[in-house]
Amino acid sequence: MFQVQSIRIATLAALGVLLVLWGDARAEQDRKEDAAAALEVKVLEAQVPREQGDRDEVIYRMEVISVLRSTAQVTPGDIIVVRADAVSQEARDRGVVGPAVLAPGWLGVAYLNPDPKAGGPEAHQQFTIAANGDSFEDIPPGPPAVKWTQ
Repeated sequence: MFQVQSIRIATLAALGVLLVLWGDARAEQDRKEDAAAALEVKVLEAQVPREQGDRDEVIYRMEVISVLRSTAQVTPGDIIVVRADAVSQEARDRGVVGPAVLAPGWLGVAYLNPDPKAGGPEAHQQFTIAANGDSFEDIPPGPPAVKWTQ
């Protein structure tokens, strides 16, 4: 009798954990879909302030390769500034989980929202991440999404 109860409890606990994980994955996907911009970008520069601890606020300068969708006024060739959080390499070595700092030259898709702290004449080219740790994705193999005309 005790074994049957233990199996039932373990099964319910496992289902509960799976439901929580599925809900979290779905929430990340919704954040990507709700992002103001989905852009194929190339990292030109990553500025990481020192001595902040396990998580660093990174300022990226990125070149827009192509615009997958956007409500912001960006076009291919624009240089944008993206504010994001990343986990320092020292923290990653200690087992802290989170996104790493992107290296200059990285190509990928960025899911972004306008930066609420942005100001000045170039505020329309300043962004923050939209989907937390899933805001940056590697570009799948193949040509960029840009449609070339001859």
